[in-house]
Amino acid sequence: MFMFFISSTLLLIAGIAGIYNDSDLKAFYAKSNIYIALFVPFFYLYFKYLIRDHQRFLFKDFMHIIFLFLAILERKFLLFDTLFDCKLNYFFSQFFAVYAIIYLRKIFLLLKKNVWNKKATLSIVMTQNELIKKWSIILFSVLVINIIRFYFVYYRQYLFFEPIIIGHSVEYLWASALVYIVLFVIILSYPEILYGYYKFQTEASKINPDSYINNYWNLNSKIQINNTHDQALKEKISSKIESYIFELNVVLYNNSYFINPNFSIKDLAQVLNIPKSHLTFIFKYHSEISFSDYKKISRIQNSLELINNKYLTSNTLDSLARKVGFSSYNPFFSCFKDVVGKTPREYVSTIKSNLNKLK
Repeated sequence: MFMFFISSTLLLIAGIAGIYNDSDLKAFYAKSNIYIALFVPFFYLYFKYLIRDHQRFLFKDFMHIIFLFLAILERKFLLFDTLFDCKLNYFFSQFFAVYAIIYLRKIFLLLKKNVWNKKATLSIVMTQNELIKKWSIILFSVLVINIIRFYFVYYRQYLFFEPIIIGHSVEYLWASALVYIVLFVIILSYPEILYGYYKFQTEASKINPDSYINNYWNLNSKIQINNTHDQALKEKISSKIESYIFELNVVLYNNSYFINPNFSIKDLAQVLNIPKSHLTFIFKYHSEISFSDYKKISRIQNSLELINNKYLTSNTLDSLARKVGFSSYNPFFSCFKDVVGKTPREYVSTIKSNLNKLK
């Protein structure tokens, strides 16, 4: 996010300098525009964090930035020239021409594998997949356009020896700045593309069934009610919506009802002593998940509890899948990864690793 702000600010300054022919602003842009190159590794890290199962910043991620930053400083202050007492006949743009294409390929492969070809079993994850897929395509296209623009300038300057006139090259950069600002605002406005898949994933250690406000429920409906019957029902149960959501959330994290694959919303209504029409209304207007997804997520929560209680010490993952209500291991595997962000084996390995650290 920081790099979007820095890049848009520099481009906006350049655009203003070009429009008003301000020599001071042009000089400032000429000295600082080299840092805009940092948007490439920042794009890569942003996409990486979109698909991660956690939002912690790792030190190794910082290396993607520091490597290019050091290369910028080296050419800006000619450190190698001073160190070796000779003039190195190369420019930063020549280094960046290679660096950009390498990272463009890394980003393409990352998105192709983890976003564009990602499969899901939960409708909520499918919807998020579609949103992140479209968003990543837009951002990747912006990145490609910027790199193509760089290569266009680079080839004109170094292959055809055409001088680049600063005034002509910055006059329309205000438009690029506006694009970056719009992208920045969009990212901040949508949690799905700010936090990525992590937004809907859960960890057993972070489950709090007493907290009914989470990613799955909305106290205020996001869908406009046009149906007369539903409008009348809303007026009837509006005072009960909060308590209904609380009860549904408690059941979501603590139950074994869905071990029975035929357990329906009618059965749940009887267990909770809530009219079926009221539950149907909640899932239609106040839930981010369908009842089918609700059952699957609840089964995964049940499996997490069993794993943490050492069920796998004497049982297999296939046995676990069937115990919590899945017909076989394959749908359990897909659903587990959608909800937790890790495969069952990866999750078990994480548990074992954490236990070893405590010893």
